[in-house]
Amino acid sequence: MAFQYQPGIYKTTKFLPGHEATVAPNMLILIRTDAEFAPASVLLPVNNIQNQWRFQMPGVKIPSASFGWGESLVKLPHEGFYRLTREFTFGDSGRWLKNAIVQLGYTRGGDPILFIAQRRSPLVSNDLFFSDKGVKVEFNELEKMIEALTWYQEPDKKAN
Repeated sequence: MAFQYQPGIYKTTKFLPGHEATVAPNMLILIRTDAEFAPASVLLPVNNIQNQWRFQMPGVKIPSASFGWGESLVKLPHEGFYRLTREFTFGDSGRWLKNAIVQLGYTRGGDPILFIAQRRSPLVSNDLFFSDKGVKVEFNELEKMIEALTWYQEPDKKAN
């Protein structure tokens, strides 16, 4: 049975056959399977806004004879907001407390980065701030460190 691609973000571990110059190992990619992207397409990161990647359209259709390339992909947790399930220490003196709110992002190479939620001082609005400077974490530690949060996403005001 042929590999079934699932939409989401991944880290590559092999070159994409027929597209070796474009899709190499150790790259962050987005797989889309909807509409014109079907059966599956690879989109590459183009720019990062507020610690979240925007991906290049239209993407590269994955050749049907890609020789197991899909099985070589590493599925990554969604970029977004999480809570730390344990204390996180890093560097010489860095320490984030258990239950701290963090934002998960990635490097172009698909390596996870955590950004800590902060309240600005003086407090001028009831917003959390996430720096563009984060802390890299090991992928194999990530699942044990974070738990996804849910939040309300305000609708785009331009659409009304």
